[in-house]
Amino acid sequence: MAELIKPIFVNISIIVSITFIANMFFPFTYKGSINLKEKIYFGVLSSIAALLCMAYPIEVLRSTVFDLRTVPLLIVTLYAGIIPGGICALFIIMARWSIGGEYAWVGVLITVVALLTSLSYSKMFKDSHKKWKPGLLAIFLYFLFYILILNIYIDFLNMQFYVAYFVPLVITFFLMLILIDRLIRINMQLEETIYLGKLSILGEMAASIAHEIRNPLTTVRGMIQFLSTDTEDKQLKQYAPLLVDELDRSNKIISDYLALVKPNELTLTEINLKRVVEDTISLLAPLGVYHNVVIKSKLKVQHQVIADEQHLKQCLINLIKNAIEAIEDEGQIVIKEKMTTPGHIDLLIEDNGKGMTSEELKKIGLPFYTTKTKGTGLGTMITYKLIKNMKGSIFYKSLPNKGTTVTVRIPLT
Repeated sequence: MAELIKPIFVNISIIVSITFIANMFFPFTYKGSINLKEKIYFGVLSSIAALLCMAYPIEVLRSTVFDLRTVPLLIVTLYAGIIPGGICALFIIMARWSIGGEYAWVGVLITVVALLTSLSYSKMFKDSHKKWKPGLLAIFLYFLFYILILNIYIDFLNMQFYVAYFVPLVITFFLMLILIDRLIRINMQLEETIYLGKLSILGEMAASIAHEIRNPLTTVRGMIQFLSTDTEDKQLKQYAPLLVDELDRSNKIISDYLALVKPNELTLTEINLKRVVEDTISLLAPLGVYHNVVIKSKLKVQHQVIADEQHLKQCLINLIKNAIEAIEDEGQIVIKEKMTTPGHIDLLIEDNGKGMTSEELKKIGLPFYTTKTKGTGLGTMITYKLIKNMKGSIFYKSLPNKGTTVTVRIPLT
């Protein structure tokens, strides 16, 4: 038993080290989908981890080789899908076949089983916030198949071996789930810190120039209205409304800036989330009809949350309006609830609009970034800040030509 401990720790160290390297170049995140470049990158790195584990086997019995090579395969397939999983499986199969021996085909079979098992739970795993639940199902099913294959084709393994090999395998698998979850949380906190720094800079700039610009804009607007009423100039009469509209839009941008710098004071109270959502849908239903968009609420439970009712409505209006404008022809917006984090409720706003690429998702909430032809992107920034002030959080998930899901996490009473 003692001689097994060293290679076990070597295998675990290899897997953990490669995971940190992967996170350095493409930080792990819950947002959006993984592009092809990232999938290939994760597939190659997981293959390196698996091959290094095979270079330091835990046990070699006759012509069989045992190590933790399938842990990187299981993890990368669950998190990133079939492409990186297939790359990793292919490298493992080629390496095991090159080692040879009468049981080489058993190693290949176990690799294929690991790939298929993790692939069958991949979608459930991605959709779940509690990764350990589908992870437990995946590792349990793989464990059963693995034991069954060994019992059928390799009959010289004793109980001591099963304990020494399978216990570290399962522990390492769950260690990786915990580690990746922590890395994702750290990455999101870093992104949030950077984003709040940008908001702070934006606020300082807004505070210094907003009032200085607003006063002359108001004067110019009044003069244009005054001159256009008593003039015979046809061009002035024709273009005066357009000038006033543009001045009003400029004034709205300044107001949005000021809302970022000095938002109205929050009044956190206990409110009924279902009622607030239904009120918001009633307000936006005419806009939805105009754009051929149906807005549906699938909230069933009367959850009580701690929030500022007016600010929460403003956030929901901004998010639902964005969803309406993202649908080009006709479609629907579905609002659902989900319990994922203790003490919080997730409000999911799903649309089937044009969606966003991973690059566009990274820019969501930046000053003056918007995917709309007319817009400033400040509405998204204000929504983010208001939700944050209410001790909540907001996440975006999107696929091009499939739609976007915005998750608003709010504290329960």
